[in-house]
Amino acid sequence: MSRLTKIMLELTVINSVASGLFLTGIINVSAAPGLYVVFPLAAVFYGMFLICRMLQKDVVEFDAEHRAHTAPDIHPHNVEHLHGHDHHESIAA
Repeated sequence: MSRLTKIMLELTVINSVASGLFLTGIINVSAAPGLYVVFPLAAVFYGMFLICRMLQKDVVEFDAEHRAHTAPDIHPHNVEHLHGHDHHESIAA
């Protein structure tokens, strides 16, 4: 699993546990109604985790394909000049 996928899973678990504590009444959120945001956040992070998990395989395949199709980097110091030919002439001339 990638780092982003692990983070999304951890946030999902944390928000789900917090939601469970609120639902069971162990933590009273009537004093801080802003804490009700953990309910939708758990669903959002779970959705993001699923998207990351589904795309992980495709990203690895894309990276491998991209590496296979990239040409080696050719610098002028790696190119040998032919003796007896002017390097300013074109091949067609």
